[in-house]
Amino acid sequence: MNSFAQALQELSSAQKPRRGVSLYSRFVNRPAGRVLAAAAFTLRMTPNQVTLLSALITGVGIGVLVTGAPTPARAIVITFFLMLGFALDSADGQLARLTGRGSASGEWADHVVDSAKIVAIHAGVLIMAFRFLAVDSHWYLVPLGFQLVAIVIFVGGLLTELLTRSDNARRTASGVPSTIRSIALLPADYGILALSFILLGWPEAFLVSYSLLFVANALIMGLLLAKWYRTLTIIR
Repeated sequence: MNSFAQALQELSSAQKPRRGVSLYSRFVNRPAGRVLAAAAFTLRMTPNQVTLLSALITGVGIGVLVTGAPTPARAIVITFFLMLGFALDSADGQLARLTGRGSASGEWADHVVDSAKIVAIHAGVLIMAFRFLAVDSHWYLVPLGFQLVAIVIFVGGLLTELLTRSDNARRTASGVPSTIRSIALLPADYGILALSFILLGWPEAFLVSYSLLFVANALIMGLLLAKWYRTLTIIR
């Protein structure tokens, strides 16, 4: 296997389980990541290099966010880089499975980059609002709260997966993805947050959508924490 088409075909049959994944990740981000993983394979990139590229691309998007006043053109650039960075985040794991070069250090690097990205994007919103938007000072609590909620969801889900990994492997292999759950998880999908930056050209619309996403994520966090706790209480 040495061509883009062959790599893409191989990746199509080596996807992670769809259960517990939002519609955006299932139908947009993973397919985009599959194409990028195939491209990275033809360029002889390693999974860690793709992880690093994902971090750099996301960093560029956040840099554009905090260095200039919001405009429709700037909003397009920010959204493009954030969505591309997220697709590359999917590509590194797919490339690792394709090449058999997955490792504990690679998984660690991926999670470190993910956590940094979560902190940085909400810090970026806070800095952007402080520098360029006329908002009530109380609104600054929204990105701070969103940052907290996003980190709790990320770490809580990661720890639950690690603590139940053997059981999850059995259940997700045969589990049928729930459409309702996939829709309900959309507000908590990083891709939806990245996509919402397209509204930054109209700051009032962005502030409303970002605030609504925060509320939705806070509700989802409460439901997920309760579910994860119940799951862990039955594990011996």
